[in-house]
Amino acid sequence: MHVRLLGVDIGGTKCAAAIGCPDGTIEARSEMPTEPHTGPDAITRRLTLMAKNLAASAPGPIGAVGISCGGPLDTQTGMIHSPPNLPGWEAVPIRSMFEEVFPDVPVAVENDANATALAEWRWGAGVGARNMVYLTQGTGIGGGLILDGRLYRGTNDLAGEVGHQTILPEGPICACGKRGCLEALASGPSIARLARESLHYRRGARLVEIAGGTPADITAKHVIEAAREGDPFSKAILEEAGTYLGIGLANIIQILNPELIVLGTIAVHAGDLILESVRKTVAERAWERAWSVCRIVPAQLGDRAQDLAAIAIALDAIGPAGLS
Repeated sequence: MHVRLLGVDIGGTKCAAAIGCPDGTIEARSEMPTEPHTGPDAITRRLTLMAKNLAASAPGPIGAVGISCGGPLDTQTGMIHSPPNLPGWEAVPIRSMFEEVFPDVPVAVENDANATALAEWRWGAGVGARNMVYLTQGTGIGGGLILDGRLYRGTNDLAGEVGHQTILPEGPICACGKRGCLEALASGPSIARLARESLHYRRGARLVEIAGGTPADITAKHVIEAAREGDPFSKAILEEAGTYLGIGLANIIQILNPELIVLGTIAVHAGDLILESVRKTVAERAWERAWSVCRIVPAQLGDRAQDLAAIAIALDAIGPAGLS
């Protein structure tokens, strides 16, 4: 009987559990609202019960459990330390909680950007790559590094924080408190902010219309929609964000010399509206020998990414020996 893997994704809005196979097939899943106001004890009780009930329906034994959650967290101790979207989660021992429910089964905890990087590398855009960098470009900009065919975490699980490299020393303040971070210039909220700040002389009229007539309600999604319609103002906003992102990627290429960079979320939805300026800027700022061997592509897993991210962590925990 084939071993099944249990993946658990913990988010600020919802939590999900999925049963998967080593080939990336998802056989069953359940989800629940997180309801952060109820606190970590109530949430983890509901979450472990949901995972236990789902595992009971699996057609084979559970070989490993992978837990994906926003950081900061400690992969060695299995503790979650105050993620921004989970208030009150200070030093929550999530791994030991699942070890009690699933005794004698490996349980691993990983931050969601690293987990998604592993999933894209195993089953998505990164299949076959030896050195790959993954960036998620949504509410924030996070990253995961696959170096020499392995996930690289750094000394204390902080490797891959590519969104907090400085691009403009006197730029806008980032959520981390520093100025001019890549995240403050090219994330979803930053694209929306740039669009709102650039509205004058009736430029961007179509964008405001798409946002319901209220400039304050403009989001990155509205900017992409208007740009797809050909709105020059919105296209210029995405081009500027793509330039900043390109500077950040050029830095990464110079330092790590990867063969592949996979961009999630906004790059998937905007496509060449942002990737064209990204690639142009990289070609201008990175050494030709470095960028010429590196492809920059959108992520491929789409709606399956969160489930497969957690499954990838479980697969990483079990190792080749556990699959035999």
